[in-house]
Amino acid sequence: MYRVSNIVRSVFVACAAMLVASCNNDADTILTQQQNGIQTYLKGSHQPKLIPESELSASLEANPPFYTQWGIDLFRYISTYYDEGRDARDEIVWGSSVDIVYTAYIFTSGKPNNSAIYATNDQATLDILKAEGLNTEYEWTTDPYRIVMGDSEVVEGLETALIGCREGDKMEIYMTYEMAYGKQYIGMVPSKSAVVWYIDVVGVE
Repeated sequence: MYRVSNIVRSVFVACAAMLVASCNNDADTILTQQQNGIQTYLKGSHQPKLIPESELSASLEANPPFYTQWGIDLFRYISTYYDEGRDARDEIVWGSSVDIVYTAYIFTSGKPNNSAIYATNDQATLDILKAEGLNTEYEWTTDPYRIVMGDSEVVEGLETALIGCREGDKMEIYMTYEMAYGKQYIGMVPSKSAVVWYIDVVGVE
């Protein structure tokens, strides 16, 4: 009996280990797909087509559009980076209070469409959604969203990518699920979802 119990226990442990390994492999596969999907889009069909910041010195363009990357899970494109007078605007640092107007999408591949929106406070976007039949009367607001850098409950990637941006900037922030909501279901966002936030920085204190 003792020997049989040991065999059963060994089989159970082995099965549990295989199940954990299988789950980890699935998660790794999803992450790899999201990372590759974001990079392929930014360097391919995104308008304008972007290059990694690490390739700026080799570019022959005067002001090449580029994206910044943190690790393999977070990507940022600032469309206003070359605007005249940008360097004189207030910069976002840790401790800054930042007001943003944003639209957040679930990212799959290619440019996200309105059906992928899961949150916004942008009036123009809300007008479009209302025209498409969305009831926004009680669930949505157009007040700027305030983030106190380092002291707000926001997704990890959002704060990281805002550092160094300036008032008046317009940007796109792409996150794999590791930098967004992880394995949680958040409202309309499924578990392990990549996301992209389109952001206008309307105030920095």
